[in-house]
Amino acid sequence: MANGRIFICADIHGSAYTIEQVIKKIDKPSKNDVIIIAGDAGFEYGNHIMGAAKKAAKKFPGRWIVMRGNHDNCYWDHIKYNNGGWSRSIADNVVFENKYPNILYVNDNGGIYEINGYYFLFLPGAYSVDKHYRLRNGYPYNINEQLDNESMNDLYDYVANWNLDCRPIDFVVAHTAPRKMEPLYSDLFLSSIDQSTVDHRTEQWLDSMADLFEANPYFKQYFFGHFHDTRVLNDKYTMVYQIPINIEKWIGE
Repeated sequence: MANGRIFICADIHGSAYTIEQVIKKIDKPSKNDVIIIAGDAGFEYGNHIMGAAKKAAKKFPGRWIVMRGNHDNCYWDHIKYNNGGWSRSIADNVVFENKYPNILYVNDNGGIYEINGYYFLFLPGAYSVDKHYRLRNGYPYNINEQLDNESMNDLYDYVANWNLDCRPIDFVVAHTAPRKMEPLYSDLFLSSIDQSTVDHRTEQWLDSMADLFEANPYFKQYFFGHFHDTRVLNDKYTMVYQIPINIEKWIGE
């Protein structure tokens, strides 16, 4: 991909207005710029197809790189089940809807991608604390919102065997954070949710993933959404929301 700026946001939840506001916050966007959505883009969730949001995103002159969160369908199912109107770029390992070619979806099981000269590790999925409410009321819910154990193990092995000397992992983009970071964001937990009922399998897996990338001398920053706030947890972990964060400040560190 050609050189350009890289921005990261999260939790758009299918809102055309939010997409428009994200674009407005970027000064003089160009065709080489990239906006990464760290989960819950919500362009498709259940039977809901957010055409207005996709049309708003199409107006951005650059590209969107979308990783699924917990309130997203598995976008690669369009290719898996041969749904019409979608294509796959083998070279970039992304899928896209032909009507919206600048919205690119990374593998639903995550992976490592080169974006504008930097390597990003994508760690998708999380648990929906509103799972039972959604199921009880017939609202959208993705039973595959978290990676299964096999996919978690495969991605761990993939990263563990990655040749850092040739292709260092610069940034990590996940939808949620490692469990060990919980004391720094637990104030955002919903008071109406009994935390003993929450499935923390993804966060616990991310603890083991963190042991890999934190030992990487090239690792610059971990970005995640899910909790609907923007805050810096420490010098390596940043929570993002609907304000696009420019990664420029971490380049060269």
